[in-house]
Amino acid sequence: MNISLAEKKGVLGNKISKLEVLALVLKYHPCEASVLEASRHFSVEKFIRLFVTAHGMQPKGIWLTHTYARYRDSETKLEHFLLIPMPQGNLNDRPNIRFEGECLFIDNLQTNIRRQSIPHTTPFWYFHYNPNRENNPYYSMTLNLSPSCIERCVLCAGAKTGRVNNGMDDTLSSQSTINKIFRQHPQAAQQLDSVAIVTGCFSGFDEMCSHLKEVKQTISDVSSATTFRVLEHNVVTEEQFQKVVGELGYDVFVTLECFDQAIRNIALNGKVGRKGRNSQEFITILKNYAHYLEARPELGKHLVRVTYLMGLDSLEITEHFFQEIAAINKQLKHTTILPWLSIFTAYNKAMKGLQQKDFGLDFLLRGMKLCEKYFDKEMLQTLSGGTSDGYARGFY
Repeated sequence: MNISLAEKKGVLGNKISKLEVLALVLKYHPCEASVLEASRHFSVEKFIRLFVTAHGMQPKGIWLTHTYARYRDSETKLEHFLLIPMPQGNLNDRPNIRFEGECLFIDNLQTNIRRQSIPHTTPFWYFHYNPNRENNPYYSMTLNLSPSCIERCVLCAGAKTGRVNNGMDDTLSSQSTINKIFRQHPQAAQQLDSVAIVTGCFSGFDEMCSHLKEVKQTISDVSSATTFRVLEHNVVTEEQFQKVVGELGYDVFVTLECFDQAIRNIALNGKVGRKGRNSQEFITILKNYAHYLEARPELGKHLVRVTYLMGLDSLEITEHFFQEIAAINKQLKHTTILPWLSIFTAYNKAMKGLQQKDFGLDFLLRGMKLCEKYFDKEMLQTLSGGTSDGYARGFY
């Protein structure tokens, strides 16, 4: 096997060289062509990120289910924020991934990955941590002021961390909560630009809209935020999109998560509420939203994002889902449906049981190939919720 001089020397500043990456491949993935190919074409740091995400490690820090970390990519010069899940696979087959001090090691190799905490985090709101915006830490905020949810989805990370399903039935007052946040963090008044709303589980569409209207008005009274997003699955018809998008000014992130109906019935508790509805209904939602935006270029909104977790569906199901989206995109001139991609990370045995049995580095790399077969690579890297934007579970 021929290895270039550049590969032997590695990339300047890396703790691990291309040659050492190849040694990891030959030791842990000797028969997986996709892994060998990635080791040769990805930056060292990108490959190592996917490697440690696929293999996992014993959690270190305040969280008992995962570890947060960051690194700088030598090719893009961007910082990345990532989540390292609990150990995957059999004990005897796993590399020894662990932190020594603040540096991550794989066996005897020191990486440039270091530990990173998340500042400004509470069960009901947090300022989104972006490692490339540390001089502007209040740029983006997420709110979940109505955490009660009857659906009790098995895969809901929030149910395990206190963000949702925490037994609180009432919706927090938008005005008092937001005013308290801005008193604690006065710089947010100048810095805040993007707000995401997790709505919880309202009794009906009108109640949800009232909440969204109140939250936006309250934030607009104390800041100059320009982008408002809502993570939802109950905005379905053109009339509803007109209300939420056209009148209230929100972008809707359609929360699908996975497409396999058998998995949906378990993971999203399909017998309760609407989250676990048939996956084909979500295709209708995406069509309705895309056609709504396509007919209204004056709104200046050209992306329909749909949340999707890599690792729940088989890659065959993933490709089928992407094909359905691509067929819709071909009918559009100004609008694009783009998956908001995260890697599924289990927090307990129940969640672990939902993960694809062949989940691993080869699975992730083949999944990335599928993504780039049906969607623009640059859009995936910059607009699909990647780790360089501070989304720790980001696929990119």
